Amino acid sequence: MSYDRKPVSITFVTVVSFMFLLFFQTPASAAGAKIDRVSGMDRYETAVKVSKQGWTSANTVVIAVGNNFPDALAGAPLADKHNAPILLVTKDGVPYSVKQELKRLKPSKAYILGGSSVISPSVEAQLKELGITSTRVAGENRYETAAKIAELVGGSQAIVTYGRDFPDSLAIAPVAASKSMPILLTEKNHIPEETKQALRNYSSSILVGGTGVISEGVKKQLPRATRISGKDRYDTATKVAEKYYSASNRTVIATGESYADALTGSVLAAKKDSPVMLIQSNHVPSSVKSTVDKLDINHFTIIGGTSVISEKAQSLFGFDTDALTKTAKQYIGTPYKWGGTTPSGFDCSGYLNYVYDIHGIDLPRTTSEIWNFGSRSSSPEVGDIVMFETYKPGPSHGGIYIGNNQFIHAGDRGVEVTSMDNVYWKPRYLGAVKVVN
Repeated sequence: MSYDRKPVSITFVTVVSFMFLLFFQTPASAAGAKIDRVSGMDRYETAVKVSKQGWTSANTVVIAVGNNFPDALAGAPLADKHNAPILLVTKDGVPYSVKQELKRLKPSKAYILGGSSVISPSVEAQLKELGITSTRVAGENRYETAAKIAELVGGSQAIVTYGRDFPDSLAIAPVAASKSMPILLTEKNHIPEETKQALRNYSSSILVGGTGVISEGVKKQLPRATRISGKDRYDTATKVAEKYYSASNRTVIATGESYADALTGSVLAAKKDSPVMLIQSNHVPSSVKSTVDKLDINHFTIIGGTSVISEKAQSLFGFDTDALTKTAKQYIGTPYKWGGTTPSGFDCSGYLNYVYDIHGIDLPRTTSEIWNFGSRSSSPEVGDIVMFETYKPGPSHGGIYIGNNQFIHAGDRGVEVTSMDNVYWKPRYLGAVKVVN
């Protein structure tokens, strides 16, 4: 049997990695955390996957363009009013995946958001071929389009957001949808005439966003306005979550760097009575982590593929052990190599480092350091590192517990799956190390 290389001193990088992991592994990333990812090959197919998550059928659908946000910002309340998913199209066509979803849903009516310069009449024609009657909701600009959507939504209280960017509108969208409040749009320093006219129908308003996007001067012109804001788009979304979803233990997660996934996910969030929180592709802002902890959120629905929200970012909410096991098994048969850290050859801790690093977890280099790195567990769970005492006292070999009393590891015969009851390994078992929660 060949095992781990001799211990080396812990480098500064390892210490920093250790502190990083401790900081982000908060109680909200507990073992009971559940993570679902809803994604397709592109934003159009992702919207279809969202639709399949929330709707078995639909009498009405809302159609928005997939590459330009202004006319779509106010769409969530209209969609929720008609229990309709939001599906995305290109300017001139209905993607194949969307057509297939429309055939599954069998709607008779569609609201198209935006004028013919945004979504051309050819889209209406394609919908008609599917037996769907279209109603176009459009104005001369984004502000008038939002006002026309507001007429269809109704209500006595309006939400006002900045019209030249998307994050604040999408953060408040589940609230607007579930409470039947329209979203109206404004400029930073003045209220467009179309919005002023629409606001005459509302006795109070909620302003979303800080003074960097909507000035105090604008706020004073709004009917009985209260402001919800944070230091940035991510913090503002958490403030919305804390105000309206204190009793929810779930959230929808979308990127704050583009609008499409958050838009289509917002109506699903409303159906699930959960907020939308925004993160970056490879990073979870501290304000989001803080709110997740504060609200004790343990169910996360991530909208979009790994190109928009990476596995590293996902791992900071809770560890996806199924994905870890899948990654680990990809290297079955890789030969053993003393000191090896790549798929050309692994030693046991090199293999552990390589697999966990793919999922955003930085481990110390040697088994003895890993043994002292995480918390101990006498009964291993999937994703734990199981440790064995072999050629010297203390831990000298480790593998990944994958369930069914099995572990996967880099041994003499290369990467393989072995039973915990194996006659060699069972008497040498020391315990499990929980390096992720």
